[in-house]
Amino acid sequence: MTERFFPGNKFLKPIKMKSKILYIGTLLVLLTASSLSAQEELPKDWNTEKIKGIRFIPYDHYQGNSYLTENFVPGVVVLDGGIKIANLNLRYCEYRDELLYYNAEILTQINIDKISIKSFSLTDENGVVRIFRQQFYNGFIPGNRFFELLCDGDVALLVYRKVVLQDCPVYYDETRGLKNMSFQNAFSYYLYNSKKGYEPIALDKKSLLSKFRESDQGQVRKILRENKIRLKDEDSFVKAWKLLSSNNILPVFGSKP
Repeated sequence: MTERFFPGNKFLKPIKMKSKILYIGTLLVLLTASSLSAQEELPKDWNTEKIKGIRFIPYDHYQGNSYLTENFVPGVVVLDGGIKIANLNLRYCEYRDELLYYNAEILTQINIDKISIKSFSLTDENGVVRIFRQQFYNGFIPGNRFFELLCDGDVALLVYRKVVLQDCPVYYDETRGLKNMSFQNAFSYYLYNSKKGYEPIALDKKSLLSKFRESDQGQVRKILRENKIRLKDEDSFVKAWKLLSSNNILPVFGSKP
């Protein structure tokens, strides 16, 4: 049996080579166990098993955008019962008004059951957090829809980001050959109050003014003028609505957009 001594210290007992090998082996086992334990302690949302849905079947691609984001992005889903599920890879399909979840364990896209979702949020490629609510719409073509929340409050500003497939000039697709269809935005904007329902609105000054009493329209014009807001797109309209809401200028439901 090979023995090893520690020179210069006669009080140290010899350590046998076999014992040393056993010690090193034990140390490696402990380090591995510690590493595995640390991995198991990483945050994991066990509520993902409560997500209900079906396997997503991709549809044919055309010109234009049919999704809110180019790829799957980080997001959070709140189920109808109030259960919050974070750390998900989400993608919203504007064409079908569906929320998709990428399940990395089975490498599959899941179309989450819409009626089970109370709300969801996702962070787009620009780092902007987008919030959506699932609500029943009782207007033309009634049903449950996902509305993006542009401005919250007693009267919220919502948008239904619907995309439709329409005819277009013929073009060549490398994988499918000649096509004559493209995805086109058909967004609808609404003022929403839980008691009064939905009020359609267009993103222009005329439509905005029509939502207020004549006695308040002068103040609306003043706020737009003083803040140099020209209603030309969604961003400018949201900015204007937030200013009007902060000044407690309330709209009138039942007017024409």
